[in-house]
Amino acid sequence: MNIVTRTFLVATTALAGLAGLAGTALPSASAASATTGAPAAVAAAPKPCPVKAWGYQGRYKCGTNLKAGYIDWNRDGRTDEVFVVAPNRTIWHTWKNAGGWKLMPGGGRADDMEGDNSTGPSRRCIVVRVNGDHPYWQNCHYNGKWHRWTITG
Repeated sequence: MNIVTRTFLVATTALAGLAGLAGTALPSASAASATTGAPAAVAAAPKPCPVKAWGYQGRYKCGTNLKAGYIDWNRDGRTDEVFVVAPNRTIWHTWKNAGGWKLMPGGGRADDMEGDNSTGPSRRCIVVRVNGDHPYWQNCHYNGKWHRWTITG
């Protein structure tokens, strides 16, 4: 690795940390160049796609499994809540009378949606995928609130 590439990677990592993306895995410059012909910082920038639910406009990270985020908690054939991964990897959700998109509590970050993992009507869990050592994380809603993110599966 030459000095210019090494300096670029150090600067990119420092900027990611300042932007609150320190947990984001950046591809190596050689890996990004080999697959896209672009520098790592350009290749890592996800494209936002529009999403609308109950009239609330938002953006999600293109290429994620948005369909898995349309959850029918009571299995009556209608969507009750929608979850998305934003381009900055934060997780957002909305429902019929939410008043807009809400950031999921607990500071979770994800790379894709997996869907729900419910254990009954009183316990609703959303599962996300994270590229790394522990690929599946979930946050569950019970006793009237969302709890912390935990490793699952």
